Amino acid sequence: MDRRQFLRTSLLGAAGFSSLPALLGLGREARAADSGGGYKALVCVLLEGGADAFNMVVPKAGAAHAAYQAVRGGMALESAALLGISPASYQDGAAYGFHPAMRRMQQMFNQGKLAVVANTGTLVQPVTRADVLNGAPVPNQLFSHNTQRDQWMTANAAVQQKAGWAARMADVFDPDEPLFNLTSGGKNLMQQGGAQRAFEFDGGVIYAFDDYYAFREDGALGETYRQLLQHNAGDANRLSKAFANSRIHTMELSNALSGILDAAPDFNDFSTGVHESGTPLGTQLRAVARMLSVREQLPGRPRRQVYFVNYHGWDTHNTPLDGASHLVDYLDKSLGTFQDALAQLGLENQVTTFTCSDFGRAIVPNGAGTDHGWGGHAFVMGGAVKGGDIYGQMPQIRKDSPDAMDGRVVPTISVEQYFSPLAAWFGASPADLDVIFPNLRSFPGAGLGFMDPDLIFSNGFE
Repeated sequence: MDRRQFLRTSLLGAAGFSSLPALLGLGREARAADSGGGYKALVCVLLEGGADAFNMVVPKAGAAHAAYQAVRGGMALESAALLGISPASYQDGAAYGFHPAMRRMQQMFNQGKLAVVANTGTLVQPVTRADVLNGAPVPNQLFSHNTQRDQWMTANAAVQQKAGWAARMADVFDPDEPLFNLTSGGKNLMQQGGAQRAFEFDGGVIYAFDDYYAFREDGALGETYRQLLQHNAGDANRLSKAFANSRIHTMELSNALSGILDAAPDFNDFSTGVHESGTPLGTQLRAVARMLSVREQLPGRPRRQVYFVNYHGWDTHNTPLDGASHLVDYLDKSLGTFQDALAQLGLENQVTTFTCSDFGRAIVPNGAGTDHGWGGHAFVMGGAVKGGDIYGQMPQIRKDSPDAMDGRVVPTISVEQYFSPLAAWFGASPADLDVIFPNLRSFPGAGLGFMDPDLIFSNGFE
């Protein structure tokens, strides 16, 4: 029995699955077979705060736009201002357009490089508005930022978990790889809880852990810290020994990566001219592009990597996504510049970028913006994406919508259904997906098919 089979047998269906501490003593084995071929990376863009995607993808004409305009009132976007998109096969009787600030995303959509995943969100099982009103199970603490964001990060609203889905995927593919999960957007649950912690970095400085003095080459305190770690590396206390060796390993890796990044391209086209808390999205994506540029020089040459970036400021109670929204404008420019960088690196087909958010927003405004919702739209970008289309069922954006409760749209695509094609594109088998997404079988049916090649599974995922 190989490592992947052991993982499946041991963990499939385990309600409390969080990490793999029992496997850490098995030592490094050969990497999992590269069933997808070549290098691949995923880049997760968190729109933190709850993105109002219902003002990003909008009915463009006819009765559907009139209904949208009636329910959204003063924050509704005019039909003439919307950027037309031409879905390849989506048919629901309505034409759709992008927010007027999404010109690069419109261009990539119409070029087949960007797709919309409609009305996705946290779900315990498939439900309709009527099901929820009749008492069907729903995720815990709906409309709560932290809880719903955590459920997106763990990709399981049925059971509380301590490990994120990217951490579980790393454990399935190679639990010994320290550079499978990387973040320039700070710590996040999606990448936590596995055999290896996510590696934190920015464009030129590597953050191995939170102790600033560990990297001081010019002071005695940093040297003292190093000596303490070296002393504890042989400690009889197993916890102290493990901690010290983990720190030493991370510091060595950090020093190696810092030298490698010295030769990385600058990618100075990314904009940082936006007001937001934390590091600007453009700065984070520039750091990812620089790391991708030196992928062949990274220790161990990992063939699969997941990157995380965080765009703050989407809690729009008082800032509606009107036609001049800097949030949408900056997202559009940053994603467009990042895709240009990938083209420059020859990685358009090997890197897939996708968005997620805490939740969608209510379709009924509060007078100044929009309050917390449930379902919302997501975007997937890259050369491996079967773009130019809308996947899933668009909800009706109108007063007394049959697809919403109190103005909050009920999702029709679960987080698991959204993320699993990305994992399958990485090379995860149907059996692997059961480990990475323990509640996936609660949503039977064909895959969404937005990745190329098509990854369509039967109801039994056989």
